[in-house]
Amino acid sequence: MVTENELEGFRRDRYFARAWALLTRDRGWIKPILVMTVALLVPVVGWLGVMGYVLEWARLTAWGVNSAPKQRGVAVGSCIASGWRAFVVLLVWGICEGLIASVADALPLVGGLLSFAWTIFGIFLTLVVMVAMLRATIYQKIKAGLRLPTIWKMASHDVAGLMRILGIFVLGALVIGVVSAVVAIAVLMNILPQFIYLVDYVMSYEPIMSDAMIVGIVAPRLVMIVLSQWPALVVAALVDGFLGIVVSMLGYTALGLWMRQFNVAAWTREEDPLPPCLTDPRDVEPAAWQDPVAPAPPVQADSGSAPSPSDGQANEGEAQVVEVTPLAVSPDAPAPQEEPTPDTTQEPTPDPAGDQAATPSAEELPTEEPGEPSPRSDGEGTESQESSDSEEPIS
Repeated sequence: MVTENELEGFRRDRYFARAWALLTRDRGWIKPILVMTVALLVPVVGWLGVMGYVLEWARLTAWGVNSAPKQRGVAVGSCIASGWRAFVVLLVWGICEGLIASVADALPLVGGLLSFAWTIFGIFLTLVVMVAMLRATIYQKIKAGLRLPTIWKMASHDVAGLMRILGIFVLGALVIGVVSAVVAIAVLMNILPQFIYLVDYVMSYEPIMSDAMIVGIVAPRLVMIVLSQWPALVVAALVDGFLGIVVSMLGYTALGLWMRQFNVAAWTREEDPLPPCLTDPRDVEPAAWQDPVAPAPPVQADSGSAPSPSDGQANEGEAQVVEVTPLAVSPDAPAPQEEPTPDTTQEPTPDPAGDQAATPSAEELPTEEPGEPSPRSDGEGTESQESSDSEEPIS
């Protein structure tokens, strides 16, 4: 059981449980998975759309949005575009990995050892490529997934967390393998009598048949046997596709939860360095992970004397310079309300221009509950009242 508090911010463990809680958060969560399973039957476009949908949901999770997969109003074109970006990133990384493996294997004496070491390292490199694909999806740019120094810094920062995510994929591969083996055994048991009859027939008449005659008899018969099992083969492919999509959604959403530690909400341009990393709230003081509030005035040493006005002013001045680091949340999510300050002349600082990480749109975020208070400056009412007082006629 996962609580809402465990879904907020970054936590270094329970990736599978939290990803499953997000996947099954809404009723009807299985509907998009069934639709994507059917979409896998469409070559190329369907595959790209499924990959993009999974990565788009992981992108929202990395932003700090705790939502289930979207069931209505899905932008299919955006999913296909995200899938294409991820495919290009995967292709480039795969080509580079293959070239390095070829060079290592071609070296004399130590080529075999280096090739084996590179194969072992390739397991971790697979997770690095996943980080690159998700980063390209967050920025909506292919080059963001090819920024090797930044991606390597992210992957090497928390290797243990990536190993936990790797466990999700390994467990999912084992489940898919077991299901596939059961379906394959069922199909083989069904065609085994026909296959035994064909082998016996060929062996009985082999002395009087040439090789061309044997091939002419066996090949069409084998094709007929396989085609007779096409319903079972289609069902097996759909079951494997369904399980593969579930594993991918859990794995990439767990990767989004893992990426929250890099404070995605504070990312600027893709070539800029990473902001300071967040830590697990269980490893720091609880006050650092609470909503920003005004600190209480310090307790006076002498309980019998009342604080002077000068002390109160000093306390207020100290309260204005206290900085509290907030959690990484979506920039479009409603911000916590703060106490109004008397200073209304200061203008808000504009957002920095540049190639920033693509923020989730309003359609991608969960619907806000009605009754949210709208921010309002208290100075407006005071100014209007003063202007009305100043316009009264003088008798």
